[in-house]
Amino acid sequence: MKILIVGAGAVGKLFGFKLARGGHEVLFLDWDPEVVKEINASGIRLVKLDATDADAGSPIRPRATTDGASVDSCDLSILAVKGYSTALATKGMRHLVAAVSPILTIQTGLGNIETMAEIIDRSAILGGVTYLGATSLSGSKIRHAGVGPTLIGELEGNMTARVERIKEALVISGVQTEVSNNIVGHMWAKTLVYSAINPLTAILRLKNGYLVKKMESIALAKRLIDEGKLVAQAHGVQLPREDPYDLLLEVCHNTGENLSPMLQDILNNRLTEVEALNGAIHAMGKLRGIATPLHQGITELIHLLEKWGGGREYEV
Repeated sequence: MKILIVGAGAVGKLFGFKLARGGHEVLFLDWDPEVVKEINASGIRLVKLDATDADAGSPIRPRATTDGASVDSCDLSILAVKGYSTALATKGMRHLVAAVSPILTIQTGLGNIETMAEIIDRSAILGGVTYLGATSLSGSKIRHAGVGPTLIGELEGNMTARVERIKEALVISGVQTEVSNNIVGHMWAKTLVYSAINPLTAILRLKNGYLVKKMESIALAKRLIDEGKLVAQAHGVQLPREDPYDLLLEVCHNTGENLSPMLQDILNNRLTEVEALNGAIHAMGKLRGIATPLHQGITELIHLLEKWGGGREYEV
């Protein structure tokens, strides 16, 4: 398949690496010229879970561009940008999207599908959830820092040939993939869990696995999930698990050495996607009269971290 990956962050690069190694023609679309230059010059090198940063393997060399208009066709697009870039990214490659060449979102958070559907036909959008973890290293190297399944599906829950075809493309590339008839529920479940993991690890400066080593951080994470669960129920969302708390423990275990995307953003003085996580849960709670004070407070704290960056140093 000819696959366009929109967004060359850590997870986008991991998917691109695996798909290219699996024999697919992979092209990256990213609006950062330095990122594109690095991929075209050096390819993508993967550091395995149990290896040091110096042990990156041989590079995989997909192409990359900053110009979506220069891409004339593809069989599949994978959207891997942060939520605040969804509209811009979709506009930049909407000429490529159709029922026979759908776009698969593997983003974390709420509101992305609705944003995309304002620009392209909703019937061409597929939902996705991935629990693969990746951390960006120097250059275009990435660390494969977490294992887990990837789920994909039609937004309406029906089983189709195109979803099965995409599943096969991912599986032969080494991506553990399942087709779900409740992909929207899975997307909500991941949002609830990552709205606990991402901001708490960013605030505490912890790798994912350390979050569940202290009862205090476990308790706070569970309270965030419980607030989000009430919002999901108020919106009629059928969650795939009765208690997403078990998923929190699984993710923290399977991605124990990963730096969450939000922590990576804070450490690199970048804008986070807290508005697609905690901010979205708070906003959707207000629509149904559900109070979410924890999510509101966490959203404000992360915005403060964005403004202060790494914080200030004081002499003592």
